[in-house]
Amino acid sequence: MRVAIAGAGGIGYSYAAFLANRGHSSVIWSPSNRRGEALAQGKPLVAHGALEGQFDVFVATDPKALLSGASVVILALPAYGHKQVIDRLLPHLKSGQSVIISAHLSFSALYFSRGLATRGLDCPIIAWNTTASTGRQTGPSEVSISLLRREVEMAVIPQSGMTAALDLCTELFGARFRPVETLLAIDLGNLNPTVHCGLALFNLTRMEKGETWVQQDYMTPAVCRFLEDLDRERRGIAAALGVECRSVHQSYAVPGKVEIGPLAEMMAEVVKIRQSVNGPKTLDTRYVTEDVPFGLTTMVRLADMTGVEVPLHKAAILLFSSLYGRDFTAENDILPEISNAFCALPSLAQATANGWPKL
Repeated sequence: MRVAIAGAGGIGYSYAAFLANRGHSSVIWSPSNRRGEALAQGKPLVAHGALEGQFDVFVATDPKALLSGASVVILALPAYGHKQVIDRLLPHLKSGQSVIISAHLSFSALYFSRGLATRGLDCPIIAWNTTASTGRQTGPSEVSISLLRREVEMAVIPQSGMTAALDLCTELFGARFRPVETLLAIDLGNLNPTVHCGLALFNLTRMEKGETWVQQDYMTPAVCRFLEDLDRERRGIAAALGVECRSVHQSYAVPGKVEIGPLAEMMAEVVKIRQSVNGPKTLDTRYVTEDVPFGLTTMVRLADMTGVEVPLHKAAILLFSSLYGRDFTAENDILPEISNAFCALPSLAQATANGWPKL
C-alpha cells in the first residue's frame, strides 16, 4: 500500500522505516522543505534501535505529489503544525483516502472534518492517542527508534467506520491497536501532556543549559507525586464526560515486569527494562511548545465545560507562560476554529462521534 506521511521529523522517519519493513511503500513530505534531501537524492533510510535496517523511501516536494496515488495519509508532526498542514492537504484529498492523525491533540480531527465537510468529501479520520513508535533523527537519512508501542488507542470519525479503520491500521502497523468509543477518549487518553509537563517543568534548567539527562532517571518520587495529582485531574474530566481512559499507572504497566503501584516504584522497574531516552536539551521542545497550548489548555477547556476543578493544569499553563514569556493559551490555533462544537456537551459529543455536519 502507498502511504503518504506528512512530516519528516523523527516520528515521520520512524513510520517510513516501520512501513517499509512491513512491505508498504511510503512517501514523506516535509512541510518546511528543510528535511528529506538525503532521501530525495536516493540515500536509504537507516534505522537503528528497536528496528534495524535500510529502507527505500520516496520524498514528495508538495502536498499534491504526496497524496497522488496514496491510500492513506498520516499526520506525523506536532499539533502546532496541524492546522497549517491540514489547510495545505485539503485541496488535494479525494473521497476514499483515509487520514490518520498520530498522537492526536486538541481535537484537530474536528478541524480536519470541518474542512472535508466544506469540500463535500468522505474521508475517514482516524485518531491515535499516541505514536505507534518513537523516533529521533540522528542524521539526514538516519533515525533511532527506541520503542515500538505495544498498544495504541484509536478512534475514527465517523464511528461507523471503526471496523475498516482497525483493519487499515493493523495492516499498516500490525496488531497493536485498541478501539475506543469516541474522539473524546483519544484526547483524554493522550498522556504526553501530563508526563511531559512534569518532566519539563522540573527539569527546565537542564533543558535551558543544554545538559544531557535521562528522562526516566529524573522521574523522581516528588515528580511522580505531581504527575499522579495531575493525572487525577485529567481522569476527573473523563469521569464527568462519561469517558473511560487509562491512568498514568496503566500506561507504564508491563504484565509480569512492571505491576501497577505507586508511580515512583513503577518507574524504578521501568528503568530496568526500557531503553534510556534522553530529555530535551533546549527550551524549544514540543514537551512545552506542543503539549502546553494543545494538550493542557484543551483539558482546561473540557474542565470548564464540565465544572471540574483543575488547579494544577491551570497553574502549569501559567508557570510555563511566565517561564517562556509567552501566552501559551493564545497559541492554540485549532480550538478557536472549532468553537461551535464546544458550545455545549451534546454538540461536542455529536461532532466527535460523527464529524462536522456537511454544508
